[in-house]
Amino acid sequence: MFDLLLPIAGVWINLGAVACVGLLIGFVSGLFGVGGGFLMTPILIFLGVPPSIAVATGSAQLVASATFSTTVAARQRLIDPQLSAFLIGGALTGTLIGIGVFNVLSRIGSLDIVVGVSYVVLLGIVGGLMLKESVTAIRTRTIAHGQAPSENSLQRWLSRLGFQYHFSNIGLSISLAPLIGISIIIGTIGTVLGVGGGFMFVPALIYFFRLPTRSAVVASQVQILVTMVAATILHAVYNHAIDVVLAAPLILGGVFGSHLGTLAARIVSGATFRLALALLILMVAARFLIGLIIAALGLSETAQPLQVSLSALPAWENWIALQASGNSAVYGLSTACAALMCGFLGARLFGRV
Repeated sequence: MFDLLLPIAGVWINLGAVACVGLLIGFVSGLFGVGGGFLMTPILIFLGVPPSIAVATGSAQLVASATFSTTVAARQRLIDPQLSAFLIGGALTGTLIGIGVFNVLSRIGSLDIVVGVSYVVLLGIVGGLMLKESVTAIRTRTIAHGQAPSENSLQRWLSRLGFQYHFSNIGLSISLAPLIGISIIIGTIGTVLGVGGGFMFVPALIYFFRLPTRSAVVASQVQILVTMVAATILHAVYNHAIDVVLAAPLILGGVFGSHLGTLAARIVSGATFRLALALLILMVAARFLIGLIIAALGLSETAQPLQVSLSALPAWENWIALQASGNSAVYGLSTACAALMCGFLGARLFGRV
């Protein structure tokens, strides 16, 4: 029941399971203020979706969740236009670089292994750091919510670099060189791996530049929105890897999940949930590592997506497949606009405050 052959991915998938994935990712996004793509892509791969499709299609879901958060932030007047502009400029540059890297890896057949190894390393590091921080926070409970961390030697070094720019809304002067450089790097990584980069952006803004937590989260969501719209369109045009049938339940589940995550954030200890998230991240990293070991030992064969014949698809899926290949720019733009509309309507409907 609810099993459907995806027209672009070429695999059978349970739409209910996909909607649950969207709900989980939206919940994480609403609770922690990050995009959640670092969990979504691995879970889709575990469900049998080819990595290239999981990476590309996940960007559409991130558009919806980021629109949800950005709409609320705009309503509360929490967006810093100057900071957002610099982050978006760097992240868009990184997105263009990431699309190129993605194309090269796809052509040489190395995308799967690169994505797998990158997730093991990236999630292992992030999960380990989050685990350490959350355990310390639970034990000490000395840092108030939204308070910036104490100054460290790296922050002092970054503050002495040139190209200082004063952001009046947050009362900080930040060197633009490392700020834009980090946004380019994270934008590149996020595009290649199908993540919004919020779980990297937020810690970087907090611990490198001493931004207040709330300001870092809002700035991260704004850049995720813009860069993932661009990534969705570019993936559709250059890679033909956006599967709108897969994206639809992810987007709808994500909007509801974002609302639930926001409600949970009001009543549950942040440190406790960061601990749970850290353990979840480490479990995903371990699952990827086991899969890589099994593949390296030749104990299992990687399932290949089906070569779907258009005649085998229902008429409506046949039409979608034709649009994805023949009108890729319109197809990608339509997918991005649909995600934007769902996120905006979700924010208006739930009245997130």
